[in-house]
Amino acid sequence: MIIRATLATALLASSVGVMAPIALAVGGTDDTCAATPAQRTCETPADVGGELPGADEAVARALRLVGGHGYYQLCARLAANIWGRPRAGYFSAAEQWRQMVATNNARPGDRQPPTGALVFWETGGPYGHVAVYVGEDRIVSNDIGDTIPGEGGVYLVDFARIESQWGVTYLGWAPPIYSTT
Repeated sequence: MIIRATLATALLASSVGVMAPIALAVGGTDDTCAATPAQRTCETPADVGGELPGADEAVARALRLVGGHGYYQLCARLAANIWGRPRAGYFSAAEQWRQMVATNNARPGDRQPPTGALVFWETGGPYGHVAVYVGEDRIVSNDIGDTIPGEGGVYLVDFARIESQWGVTYLGWAPPIYSTT
């Protein structure tokens, strides 16, 4: 894990800013997440409802972003930024969810995500929605509390608010695994 994290840090910090196309769960360990694209799987933490490795830092980052703006329809970027990434590497939250399902990293229908998990919804459109679960039945999400259309605000809200306010369908959760393409 130290080598993988050091490599990722070095590549992210390089002037090129390109990271090898492997999925890295922030703070993941070699025994929980496979590092090759063909084997992108992460085991569910033993303490489901607990937290993912690196979640403390991600939640702290998420809470610092609450009250900010500029994420209008950029939920995947917000989630990636919360996990210390400049971008998600996916075209949309819907694409990210499909990739998590295809690589057996998704936990469909599971309403007890660990702290730090990415939580996904089907919106009826092509993009879907993703937010970050911060514990105590709350998420950090964009747009949900905007009073001005296009505001792109960042909000700390109850987990169920996305469904009740937007009438969308919860899909499930996945660990923070990002594409780098």
